[in-house]
Amino acid sequence: MSQTVPVPGEPIVASETLLEEMGYKEQLNRELNIFGNLALALSDITPTASLLVVGTAVIATAGTGSVWAYLIGGFIALNVALCMGELGSMFPVAGGLYSIVTRVLGRPIGFLALLDYMGQAIFLPASVAFGVGTYIHSLDASLSTKWIAAGMMILVALIALLDVKFNAWMIGFFLLIELVVVVVLALAGFTHSHQSLSTFTHPHVASGSGIGVVATSAIIAALATSLFSVNGYDSAINFSEETEGSAGQIGKAVVIAATLGVIFQVIPFIGVMLGPANLNSFLHSSTPLTDVVRSSFGHTTVTLITYGAILAIFNASLAITLQFSRIVWASGRDRAWPMPISKALDWVHPRFRTPWVATMFVGICGAVLCAQSSLISVVTFTSVLIIILYALIAISAIVSRIRQRSLPRPFKMALWPVSPIIALVGVGLALSQQKSSDLVICAAIFGGGLIYYLVFLMPRSDRYWTHLVVPERRPGSK
Repeated sequence: MSQTVPVPGEPIVASETLLEEMGYKEQLNRELNIFGNLALALSDITPTASLLVVGTAVIATAGTGSVWAYLIGGFIALNVALCMGELGSMFPVAGGLYSIVTRVLGRPIGFLALLDYMGQAIFLPASVAFGVGTYIHSLDASLSTKWIAAGMMILVALIALLDVKFNAWMIGFFLLIELVVVVVLALAGFTHSHQSLSTFTHPHVASGSGIGVVATSAIIAALATSLFSVNGYDSAINFSEETEGSAGQIGKAVVIAATLGVIFQVIPFIGVMLGPANLNSFLHSSTPLTDVVRSSFGHTTVTLITYGAILAIFNASLAITLQFSRIVWASGRDRAWPMPISKALDWVHPRFRTPWVATMFVGICGAVLCAQSSLISVVTFTSVLIIILYALIAISAIVSRIRQRSLPRPFKMALWPVSPIIALVGVGLALSQQKSSDLVICAAIFGGGLIYYLVFLMPRSDRYWTHLVVPERRPGSK
């Protein structure tokens, strides 16, 4: 077991201690150090896959105005991360954000947060897997994008069944390759610039066969997708039950991962947007970022970058599947579903001590979705789920400071309540410009979830949704 290192002004509380005080027993292997946790979190954000897959969807919405969407989205994300870091250090549980919301805002709202997370568990891995299909298809047009993506989801799920430390080492190796791709993307634009800064001050977007002026509302609408692009830093909390050391380190990992994720995306994205020789072709392309690399460095470099991108997106899919399998597993442990389902999802492999059933659930659902849907529809709906959960976390950050004053905060955000207020305003603005169809679907999911909670869970509170203890005092509280 590792020893926690004292940090001035920080209550030193081991994650194991908090886990036990919340009513849980150790079931997963606690064998990650903080660097392994950070590698998993940064791979979950996946700068390369986000730029090449999600960034394409942002460009389709806001054109060259996407730079503003990324800059504003990155700023909002950093404030959300500060809220997550503080709350995650208080409640370092595999359930992550839904566990936090439940312990701060109560069980009914917490269950709705779980439904939001479960929706992400189905849609988010698939949205990244589509990227593999897209770029393999660009190498061989005879191959089906959807079926490649579906097959990769199954492959990723099988690998995710193995020991988490092995996966962390493999993910760390692929992360280095991923960052090389990010650097090449940045160099392609900055060293071969064809657009002026007016590209950003007077942005354009694809319109018919030509280009048109970007409306401010389109940039605001793209905020949700840009937040999706830098999303994933919450996974540092989801892996907390497998991470050694103090709970304060979990909060720091969230903020560090978010900061690096924003830097590794915003800077290359600005470079790429300066690189197109033909803006019309760039805005209409299905692979705009690699098109800039082709015009700057030639076909051979694009081929190498494409292979690097495929590895990076594979890496991202693996990290994301690992994360969401922990969330699905935690929902079974918390008895959120009928007992046979909960017990199945709660099963941990005796040798690898990984959540096998939950992992295969994520893989199979993602594979089915890949075979039946399209990239843009998956990305936009998932973006709405993400920003709704961000809003709940920002509210939780405010409510926790008021109602849970006696609980120590191993990691404490500075300048409270500035960060949660900025986060709330930002996600509210982004939510106001989303497609009504996506909002209606989310409302229907939450409405159905509330009925399920009132009819099934609440009358059986002695058996279901039970491991949700918030101790009144903890070591270090005054």
